[in-house]
Amino acid sequence: MRRGSGVSAVLVTETSSARNNVAIIHSLPLMRLGLEAALFKSPAFACSFIQSFASLSEAGEALEGFGAGDLVLLDMAAWSALERPASAPHMSALRARGTALGLVASADQDAARLLEARGISGVIAPDADPQQVAGTAEDLAAGRTCFPASKLPATAASRLSRLSSRQFEILELMTRGLLNKQIAWELGLTEGTVKSHVSAILEKLGCDRRTQAIAAFMQCFGTGRERAAMA
Repeated sequence: MRRGSGVSAVLVTETSSARNNVAIIHSLPLMRLGLEAALFKSPAFACSFIQSFASLSEAGEALEGFGAGDLVLLDMAAWSALERPASAPHMSALRARGTALGLVASADQDAARLLEARGISGVIAPDADPQQVAGTAEDLAAGRTCFPASKLPATAASRLSRLSSRQFEILELMTRGLLNKQIAWELGLTEGTVKSHVSAILEKLGCDRRTQAIAAFMQCFGTGRERAAMA
């Protein structure tokens, strides 16, 4: 393993029929190491070049060389960043080149449909065991979609599909506890623009309060359970 600038990379040289690139983008170091270890032990990725990054900005240059058969595993924050208008050409290029995008998150049936419509090829649950991680990653790299049957109940959060990419991104930042002023600074917008987006989000989701919209997002993607597990 070679390390530098906060980025880790693994090149395994055993013989394998699969040879591809894998990028793991996750803000939590232990999750990056766990995903990396699961793929490292899988024969399917024996000749893969696996790189780990803490954020989408760190991974940007590496992703330029990704194409068909390659795989990017993202956390919610990285996917939200990839969905930004400024990243749209990057997102479109990855899809056009046949790169598979997998999201590391819990997701109910409504969320799975939303994710697939937005270009995600499959989901890996945060509590998946190493064999499940490797199996799902192998399916994704082979071009198969992988949305396992969810144990979570279907919810009215399917209304999330009505949100624009910018609104979805703002809602994701809201779930992290950011206020309008902080969201504006994060995205380079005015506070007034953020307020307008928040109002539109509430209207589209049929919510009266900000907390209801956050609850819908967290229920749909299971982020409440993940954060409780990390607490």
